[in-house]
Amino acid sequence: MGQLLSHPIEDKEIIYQSHETVSYCIGSMQGYRTTMEDAYDVKVNEDETLAVFGVFDGHGGKSCAEYLKVHLVDIIFKQLNIIGKQGTTKLSDYIRITKNAFFKVDSQLSSNKEFNNCGSTGIISALINNQYLVVANTGDSRCILSLGGQPKTLSFDHKPVIMNERVRIENSNGYIKNNRINEILALSRAFGDFKFKLPYIDSPRNEYINKNKQYFKNDLIHLPPELFQVTVEPEVILFDIENASKNPKTKPEFMVIACDGIWDCYKNKDLINTIRHKLSVGWKLNKIIEFILHDCLMMASNYTGIGFDNMTIIIIALHKGTDMDQWYESMKHKVLTEKGLA
Repeated sequence: MGQLLSHPIEDKEIIYQSHETVSYCIGSMQGYRTTMEDAYDVKVNEDETLAVFGVFDGHGGKSCAEYLKVHLVDIIFKQLNIIGKQGTTKLSDYIRITKNAFFKVDSQLSSNKEFNNCGSTGIISALINNQYLVVANTGDSRCILSLGGQPKTLSFDHKPVIMNERVRIENSNGYIKNNRINEILALSRAFGDFKFKLPYIDSPRNEYINKNKQYFKNDLIHLPPELFQVTVEPEVILFDIENASKNPKTKPEFMVIACDGIWDCYKNKDLINTIRHKLSVGWKLNKIIEFILHDCLMMASNYTGIGFDNMTIIIIALHKGTDMDQWYESMKHKVLTEKGLA
């Protein structure tokens, strides 16, 4: 986790933006860490047919996360905006564009020595035409969606101990000890971290090598980036919001994107319940986010190890067909009715 301060920096950066169909609030706090290594970016086009949200959790310094903040969301936003105007887009295009952007930005990082010893997670959520959510994740930041009060997981943490991650790591001449790759890195997918992205190996354990040995002319085998010990390849999940909205019990209410500093302290269901409860007593998103950040800080414990990390969270209200004030009232009424208080 790195060095810690004796007292946390509790200053909170809160950004609140309200639009006609999608509104959001961002909150971030340095906490006990000696530096702030989280970053985020949001872009919404004029007609609100596209909104792209990104959260980046750096390690080994903030430069990698800051680079992603400037470039990754921008690349995805521009390309999705272009194909959206063409009107003939296939769902596979959303996945292809998002994945390619992750590989492209990581390649850009590799050409600059400044990023040799640092890395970052990256999670992107693109809301397209208020119909589809495309969530791409590399690392252990996380995105969830509240469907009628139930959490829908839209990303999965990439840890070395997960079996499919472990197989890739060991096939690429890596090993796992104390839940870390080569006893160092606690993530199995990330931007940067190029000491774990060695393209040339010779390993009889690697299935890719065994299948393609006839095509190589020497003993050093060039691995594709998706087979590195640490890969930047994102897992992409596509969710149909419009279809879920047809059933009142599974109607999408809001989405949450946050770094692991939040998820270390809150389980998915607990965070959904906390947000909905605060909405039921009339709180706005900015006040809710302030509460969550402070609550995570209050959970800091040397015994559990949680509550000491940088913290960044975005709550996105999905209110197509209503304005934000109506969304607040409908959420308040809905939760109180569920509790038998309305």
